[in-house]
Amino acid sequence: MNFLGFEISELDIEGNARKLIEGIKRGKRYFVLTINSLIVYEIFQKPEYAKAVKNVNYVVPDGIGVIKMIKLFKKKKLQRVPGIELMIKLCELAESEGLEVFLLGSKEEVVKKTAINLSEKFPLLKIVGTHHGFFTEDENDRIVMEINQTNAKLLFVAMGVPKQEMWISKNFESLDVSLAMGVGGSFDVIAEKIKRAPNWMQKAGLEWLYRIVREPRKRMKILPRLFKFIFYVFKYAFSHERGD
Repeated sequence: MNFLGFEISELDIEGNARKLIEGIKRGKRYFVLTINSLIVYEIFQKPEYAKAVKNVNYVVPDGIGVIKMIKLFKKKKLQRVPGIELMIKLCELAESEGLEVFLLGSKEEVVKKTAINLSEKFPLLKIVGTHHGFFTEDENDRIVMEINQTNAKLLFVAMGVPKQEMWISKNFESLDVSLAMGVGGSFDVIAEKIKRAPNWMQKAGLEWLYRIVREPRKRMKILPRLFKFIFYVFKYAFSHERGD
């Protein structure tokens, strides 16, 4: 289904994960985008980010705002596919298929703890490397080479929006991985540095509210972006989508 210029998957978490793994086994390569309100805002605000995500070839609906806009304009009710849950399901399937995983991003202690916790959850998962996300431009080529030397098939990048997608886009052709996916703050959650919203809030689409309550000073800055997201979607939809 096409929305906001992206072909968005209508599958659930497991369906998406299985489709991606099967594609990898057939030799396909994926640049996965978990689209949400903040990502849409960045696309409309920053031309360089909009250019970067044009290289994306697999999109899942992460944010509740995107889900609601799809329902409004496309009359379709999609299941939310949170990036962290898709990542974990991919790791589960990678374990059974013997596919190697590399973790890139966040702080050194966080990415290492993420690897430890994933290994405890999936004992046979091949995590072949980790690297923090605080490296310089001069170090970039060395890190790409390091990733390639591990023969990793799945690369999860936790640098936050928009940096993670811009990094993947810039380096995708040089990387030998079969799948690259930005996962935002997922490492912090998996490493148990921060908590996700309770299940009932996740199901109600209120994770954004939970984050604001937990980190008001940091998260309140995002609210104006959410309002602009709504404006951008309506503007785009009335100029592009109404004739679909």
